[in-house]
Amino acid sequence: MIKLYAAITHEVDDSKKAVRDILEQLNLKENMLKNSVGIIHFYYEFLETEVYEAVVRALPFTVIGCVTGYVATSNGYGGTSLTLTMLTSDDVEFAVHSMKELDKRTQEEVSEDVKSLFREMSAKEMPKLVLTYITNLKQFSGDALVAAANELENPIPLFGTIAFYPGNEEFNGHVVIDHNAVMDTMIFIAIYGDINPKYHVSTSFSFEETYSESAEITDAAGATLKSVNGLSALDYLVQQNILSEVKTETGTEVPSISTIWALPAILSYPNGTRVVRAFIANIEGTEHILSTGEMEIGAKIKFSFLDGEKTLASAKKFIEDLTTLKENDLIAYSCGARAWSLGTNQSGEATVIEDGAEKYKQKHNVALNYSVAYSGGEICPMYDDNGKMINVLHNYTLIACTFN
Repeated sequence: MIKLYAAITHEVDDSKKAVRDILEQLNLKENMLKNSVGIIHFYYEFLETEVYEAVVRALPFTVIGCVTGYVATSNGYGGTSLTLTMLTSDDVEFAVHSMKELDKRTQEEVSEDVKSLFREMSAKEMPKLVLTYITNLKQFSGDALVAAANELENPIPLFGTIAFYPGNEEFNGHVVIDHNAVMDTMIFIAIYGDINPKYHVSTSFSFEETYSESAEITDAAGATLKSVNGLSALDYLVQQNILSEVKTETGTEVPSISTIWALPAILSYPNGTRVVRAFIANIEGTEHILSTGEMEIGAKIKFSFLDGEKTLASAKKFIEDLTTLKENDLIAYSCGARAWSLGTNQSGEATVIEDGAEKYKQKHNVALNYSVAYSGGEICPMYDDNGKMINVLHNYTLIACTFN
């Protein structure tokens, strides 16, 4: 059995107060068991002020994690805060692995190294779960990671996040392991023992609410959508009145996607799985558009829309479902686009989850232990029509792994 304890501090400038906040909330003397690991999420300035370093030094176990734009726990929430989640157990074991200097290798090389590492993790016993923290490398995407994992004869379930902070380019994708903050590394926590983690995925919109009818991807390469139903990607969007042609004095210009994360789409694959992708930009000199994840020719595609009300409604249903199931001790990641859909109501999702946690306590007479952070890409398993587990990279989702 795993127990989860989550602590938060808002003290970005005072290391002594920050350490005191974390240690008091974790209460290591009473709560820490034989085997423990820490997961840390934080506003980038905690690195600059060295408060991050002070917190890590104060803890008697390995700490891994990443920067993020917003955090929430059962002890509070904030946009310029740091959280430390302790996973601890007497009969479950944690093994931390990392892959470094990935920017110096090709996608093919990294994919082979990933498969080798996962085989090594499973040599004596297959992990029940691997918590995953990666940077958004140009030559190795989250899709490439899950594809490599799925190619194994017995894929290991992956759950985690792509590090992402939208406000400071220098710290945009940092992942951390103990005293090191890096942008060219993947970090994994393999978890072994008698546990049964469960996975939950909620989207910011209904799969049935779309701009367009279902269409077929007729040409794509990696994350580039080239054609739909035999039309160029941009021509298809114009035909569906999703984008408008731009008329000028010199003629018709190519329409453009100008707002980041502006255009979501639902992809449906023959095996029954459905994922969401964001289309973020035109590819200059073409009528193709760029996605945040890879696509397959032959997949069905429906373009949809995103708004704050649906984001909050999905968060409310998410926490209500966990209450009904009496799931507890959860780590969750919410897509950064969900936060942007809320506009100035930045804390809206955290407030909904906090309200839901109070109802959970009233119904079950026990506190809901949770840790939530915003993500640049959510990694969570799904199951196909045959019940086979498949690792998937999601966008626009709120995902969770529960341990109890």
